[in-house]
Amino acid sequence: MKLRVNLYSDTLFPPELRLSFSRLTKALIALICLLLLTTAVFWGLNSSLESDKKQLMLVKKSLDAEKQDLEAELAKRGPNKALVAEVELKAQQLELKQKLFGKLNQQEVLTSYGYSPLMTDLASVADAKLWLNRIQVNENRYIFEGFTSSPEGVPLWVDKLKTTTTLKGHAFASMTMSLGENQPLAFKLTSDAVGSDKELVK
Repeated sequence: MKLRVNLYSDTLFPPELRLSFSRLTKALIALICLLLLTTAVFWGLNSSLESDKKQLMLVKKSLDAEKQDLEAELAKRGPNKALVAEVELKAQQLELKQKLFGKLNQQEVLTSYGYSPLMTDLASVADAKLWLNRIQVNENRYIFEGFTSSPEGVPLWVDKLKTTTTLKGHAFASMTMSLGENQPLAFKLTSDAVGSDKELVK
């Protein structure tokens, strides 16, 4: 037989809290220790970086001072006037040699490719009544000097010249004849490349 009656149910009691004062205190202490440890680590890293920075600054100052000394020494030296004059002289000599080399090349081309075909063409139109004693070639200008035993032989020979490969397209701008004492009839022909086969006789 029950002598006590429980009129309070479990729902009427306050809920049991998992976080007590002691637990909260321990957690706070652990957090403070973690923050202190983190601060100490960062402080150590910062001190190391500051030390490295100071060393680098010292190296930079040393290099800057060395640079200034080298620049000052270089400014004092300056260019050597004798060497500069020698370089300029060598450059002028080189330019003159290059110009001379170009002229020699032109002369070589003129000799190799100008006289050889011309002599071949002159041989093909050779005339027993006419002979040459001087031939001059200057770019596209030809000068022939010689003698003839017949005055009419020169114009006939000129007509033959205009059919050759070398003198095709050239006009004889002048032709002079002279007769010396006890000498055959001398003549001089001058030919210019004018793109025409006309003959001008003075």
